[in-house]
Amino acid sequence: MKAMAVKLEEGKMSVQLEGDLTASVVPELKTTLHEALESGAVAVAFDLEKTTIIDSTGIGLLIATYNSLAKKGGSVQVVKASEDIFRLLQSMRLEKRLCVSKR
Repeated sequence: MKAMAVKLEEGKMSVQLEGDLTASVVPELKTTLHEALESGAVAVAFDLEKTTIIDSTGIGLLIATYNSLAKKGGSVQVVKASEDIFRLLQSMRLEKRLCVSKR
């Protein structure tokens, strides 16, 4: 991943990714998400406008984040997903659960 911009404001976290959401970057992002959830975040929006590839580890991170937030009554959004990423998440029946929107 080239860059990751994270903003936490009033319980809402936004994560803007640039590059790939793959096994090589998930550990760093997982740590950041865990810290945000521990400090009270109840909503996370993943901005994938500049993300080109997502692998099973990245999908696992999205699902784990959703599961953690669902226990708190929170939510996860995936915004500005490419057509390919949208179709992948749709084929896994995750587009509604993760509130996925396309570019």
